[in-house]
Amino acid sequence: MTDQPTRDSDKNDDFLKAAQEDDRGLVAEFVAFMAENKMWWLTPILIVFGLLAVLLIVGTVAPGAVPFLYTLW
Repeated sequence: MTDQPTRDSDKNDDFLKAAQEDDRGLVAEFVAFMAENKMWWLTPILIVFGLLAVLLIVGTVAPGAVPFLYTLW
């Protein structure tokens, strides 16, 4: 029964250490999530989604670039 307070204090210490760390960005947090859960298979999917997003943004922001984008499709 004496072990209980030390476990609670250890949990509190871990929580306080985590709270005092610098904030990571969204991308760093997601990469850490993928590394911790061994989900590296998501990387190619996310890269393709990112490239599609860039193409859509370029197509809407710079309409003069649209004829050049047709060659990529």
